[in-house]
Amino acid sequence: MNSALQSYAENNEVNTPRTTTINKPAAGYSVTNPVPHDHPALHGSLTPPTNVPVDKILNFSPGPTSLPPAVEAAVQEKCFPSPSEKRLGSMALSHRSPEFGSILRQTLAKSREVMQVPPEYEILFTQGGGHGQFAAVPMNLCPTGAETATYIVNGTWSKRAVEEAKKYCVPHVISALNEDGSCTSFPSLDTIENEINPNSEFLYVCSNETVNGLELHRLLPTLNCGVPLVVDASSDFTSKPIAWRESNVGILFACASKNIGHPGITMVVIRKDLLGRANPFTPGVLNYETNILADNVWNTIPTFNVDVVGIMMEWIGENGGIHEMERMSIAKSALVYSTIDNSNGFFGTKVDKSSEYRSRMNVPFCVAGGDETLTDLFLVECWEKGIVGLRTITPFGKGIYLRASLYHGVTYDEAVVLTNFMKEFAAKHSTPKKVEKSTTSLMEISTPLFRQSLDGDRPCAEIKFSPHKEYPQYNEFAAMSSSPDDVTAPNRSSFTFYSPALTLPKNMKVNQYARVSHDMFSPLGERASPPPSLR
Repeated sequence: MNSALQSYAENNEVNTPRTTTINKPAAGYSVTNPVPHDHPALHGSLTPPTNVPVDKILNFSPGPTSLPPAVEAAVQEKCFPSPSEKRLGSMALSHRSPEFGSILRQTLAKSREVMQVPPEYEILFTQGGGHGQFAAVPMNLCPTGAETATYIVNGTWSKRAVEEAKKYCVPHVISALNEDGSCTSFPSLDTIENEINPNSEFLYVCSNETVNGLELHRLLPTLNCGVPLVVDASSDFTSKPIAWRESNVGILFACASKNIGHPGITMVVIRKDLLGRANPFTPGVLNYETNILADNVWNTIPTFNVDVVGIMMEWIGENGGIHEMERMSIAKSALVYSTIDNSNGFFGTKVDKSSEYRSRMNVPFCVAGGDETLTDLFLVECWEKGIVGLRTITPFGKGIYLRASLYHGVTYDEAVVLTNFMKEFAAKHSTPKKVEKSTTSLMEISTPLFRQSLDGDRPCAEIKFSPHKEYPQYNEFAAMSSSPDDVTAPNRSSFTFYSPALTLPKNMKVNQYARVSHDMFSPLGERASPPPSLR
């Protein structure tokens, strides 16, 4: 029994499998002992085997998800005081008490400071998540229900927003969907300018589509028609600056459970001149003006959640602010995309690397073109190592894509652990290339030591090549190295495959999917350092 099956049998106390369904992997890939289909990892389990310490669980869930460890520690200390402190935690505070009033004011002030919200905007805390705002936005901006609003549909959540908006306004859709219903890009500014209904009450956009892996890294500039922008920023809020005035933002909302807190609260930022337009049938709990006039406590606000948002904003401010959050988001996502792009097709993603809209928050990827057996094995082996959240059970079906969500709770080092494992998995489950004897091959220009290492006779130490004009193939080895220092230069007299020494495991085979580099074989617990620009 392989380690995946053994771990399953030892740790699955409730549903021990009676039968094992085995699928044959796609051609060109190798799997020994596929896993049973009722393994908890295949159903989105976030609880790995008991031998994985809680503090070693790496949570790549699309939300709700983990907050940074320092934030979680501060929440524990501030919100759950010990009896000796003789005070109540925020979960027990009345929303009308002076103690909570102080927390609320501090959270609002810190949020305004961190996100550089101009004074002409109000900040409101609501309930109902993003779905509540799918209804609240048209209800607050379309007083009769007959008004037109333009919706850019570039993925799952903007499609849902349109369906909800049909009840409260007349949506005019600018679609970025492909013929098969998928979405891999965003409409150009020219397309939006040409297709928008200039009489629209607002232009709606989801700035990051978590399922589709599409993100606007900067909001649209103010359109010629002057229509205010409404932004669903639920999954990318606080990961980049917002051009409030330059983009003519009318409303921006973000549910908390990705980057700013726990589920149960949504932040709404609304420009004051858009207040007072609500449809008279708008429920008080969704009416922006009603709640702002009541100083955010028209009904019982989730006091604990407000406290957590404040702590999270403090953490962002203390750790370099919004620009540092963006810099780290770029670094983490670049690491994952690089692993996918350099896997020679073993891993794939929805959005081409030439696109300017690849999401920094959510990276969808498939294993071996969506091969079910390999995907299942990948999930189980991740689960055994405490890497969880790559597949969640959603209303949209399973599909072939997994997702690595890289919110603030995921560190750069944790992204390194994931990518190291991805490289290791690709190297282990790919079919080796056959060397054609009739042509000059990489094997023929390598040293005897390297040939022996590939054949598994003995491990190698440091592999060096002397470039020769007759053997341009050595450049392929340069592409295999993940170290920028190892790229060949015209005036180098020799080429070091990897430095310091790279020791290949016994029986390691170079193949069409493997990217041979030092970090591929680093222990998964080993932490790599961020790039110099992030230190």
